Amino acid sequence: MSNTALPREAELRTWASRGIEVEGDVLLTRMPRLQAVVAGGEQPAFATLRCWKDEQHRCIVDVKVQMTLALECQRCLSHCELELVTQSSLCVVWNEDSTKQLPSGYDPLVAGDVSDLHALVEEELLLALPAVPMHDVGECEDVSRAFGDLAIEVDEEKESPFAALGALLTMPEAGDDKG
Repeated sequence: MSNTALPREAELRTWASRGIEVEGDVLLTRMPRLQAVVAGGEQPAFATLRCWKDEQHRCIVDVKVQMTLALECQRCLSHCELELVTQSSLCVVWNEDSTKQLPSGYDPLVAGDVSDLHALVEEELLLALPAVPMHDVGECEDVSRAFGDLAIEVDEEKESPFAALGALLTMPEAGDDKG
């Protein structure tokens, strides 16, 4: 992580024309939507943005974001730390209609003159969140201690309800004397 904060806003089309690359940190408190769905984050997100123009003069922003977040494990319901790393290439477009003409390698970024870089970083992290956060297998706390002993005692010598029927079938009948 760096000691430099990522700028809040930028004119991405101008940055792409100049080939500007910037990196910096974004605090979790600057990302309210992400903050609402995670249990916490000690370190800020570290983001790198590289702006450039492709052969067709489209404005491209390569975004790399890295952050460690605390989420609630859905197996044991305790906090688990997950390292999120994202990387994407975004093409800056003016409106939704322009997104239909983009090559498959680019994701659209609908933006006006000025773009909110903190919201861009936040969106990348939200998209990288797992649908069901969990510890790795074997790392969860013992759930039985958290919710009581889950062991169930089984009666080994429980009599079968059909035992009496079986006894009737094995009894010799009184009229079957062969002798």
